[in-house]
Amino acid sequence: MPPRPPLSALSLTLLAACGAPERALPPGGDRPDVILISIDTLRADHVGAYGYARPTTPTLDALAARGARFAEARSPSPWTLPTHTTMLTGRLPLEHGVVDDGARLAEGTPTLQRALGDAGWVTGGVVSSLFVSARYGFDLGFTFFEDFGIHDEKRNLKGEVIAEQLVDTALGFVAQHPGQPVFLFLHLYDVHYPYAAPAPYDTMFDRAPQDGDARYKSYAHSLKRPLSDEQMAHQIAQYDEELRYVDDQLGRLLAAFAAAGRDPIVAVTADHGEELGERGGWGHAHTLHPEQLHVPWILAGPGVPVTVVSTPVGTHDVAATLAALVGVPFESSGVNALAPGLAERPMIADTSRFDTNLLGLSFGGLRLDWDLTTDTRRLYVDPAERDEAAASRPDDVARLTATLTAALGAPVTLTGGSLSSSAALISAEGRLPQPVAAPARFAVVPPDAPLRHDPAGPLRLSALPPGGPVQVSGPAAAEVSLSDEERRRLEALGYVQPAAPEAPPTR
Repeated sequence: MPPRPPLSALSLTLLAACGAPERALPPGGDRPDVILISIDTLRADHVGAYGYARPTTPTLDALAARGARFAEARSPSPWTLPTHTTMLTGRLPLEHGVVDDGARLAEGTPTLQRALGDAGWVTGGVVSSLFVSARYGFDLGFTFFEDFGIHDEKRNLKGEVIAEQLVDTALGFVAQHPGQPVFLFLHLYDVHYPYAAPAPYDTMFDRAPQDGDARYKSYAHSLKRPLSDEQMAHQIAQYDEELRYVDDQLGRLLAAFAAAGRDPIVAVTADHGEELGERGGWGHAHTLHPEQLHVPWILAGPGVPVTVVSTPVGTHDVAATLAALVGVPFESSGVNALAPGLAERPMIADTSRFDTNLLGLSFGGLRLDWDLTTDTRRLYVDPAERDEAAASRPDDVARLTATLTAALGAPVTLTGGSLSSSAALISAEGRLPQPVAAPARFAVVPPDAPLRHDPAGPLRLSALPPGGPVQVSGPAAAEVSLSDEERRRLEALGYVQPAAPEAPPTR
């Protein structure tokens, strides 16, 4: 295993690329700083270290060359809110329950920032999206938190706060704590649509944007009116220009730490990717295919070996891995992804955005895609997920289905709408399967689905008595209220389902 390049060599590389840092940082503490960077909407295959041809990520590539690159890192969901909750709690969306715009991180939830703060790190969060804001509980556990007041959807997609401002704010936070180790969580939204990098980046890989260029409206809109090959190529170039802009700003951030003699542990990943025409659409949140769930994860700094980890990992492993590197206990569903002898585990994903309710499982080179609204299961045997093989490989479908339901705490499936054992999944409209024999145990997917049992009248999760014969596994996230205008905007983008009418009372 080659040695990690010395800090001085890294400093020279970054300073030459980005110029001297504008803000001088003081020396750090006796323990390493920890920096967790999330680049919103970044798919792995647009990063140079993952084989991309365009020079989109020289900073990230240099980071990967002196640390660990996780070749098969997967996100558990294709949209921002649940995935960032997972990143900081180490728990999957089906565990923490923050899967919808009406849910937020509950007070007292164990998080990475709380664990590091309790262990002596000064904690700061600098973010640029509604769905990583204080409105959704992301400020909890941070000493310093800046979300620039982006607390509604009207401001969210404007992209008002760009990477330069975020890096400036982050450096300002660090500068106020000389002699102390810091944990910095930095979330950058620039690579999310609409792609509009500042000059001169806006012409780095293609012509400048023009009037008449495609404008993102919704995933459903793009499926009905797909972009031409020429227009999609331009959108991809703009996406890449935003990424290069962000990468250079991260170079400036890391150069400031290097100039101060600080050698932080740095993790760079993403919440999800972006579909760029592969399935005929544009955007994210609606499928579980690799262009939306295969994300980069690069890790470098003290204690990190120079290696490529080929065993599949998930972003729920990020918090546990960072905590392990600095010797801080942290209990989560994730594992230390740098641990020797890391074994492959089933990787679960889900989404319930708009008209979807999908469960996915990746394991052993196969992926199961289960549409719970129609009880349709698809099996993919190739990494790009172009070849569907459920009909020809029924044994694999059955095996992966059993693995998935067992992992959810519901070790059976439904047969003809009847309960085939004492446990089952609640899906679709949240109705219990018929008949129900007590005792029974259920996993609710998605976990915020209303639960009704028709023969006994309306029954909701809150009405289930503790210790009763019908038990439901699942979290209880805190609630968030949306105005009518916010809901309208989110519905238009396909981020939330239209409110369903109340079911009539059962007589």
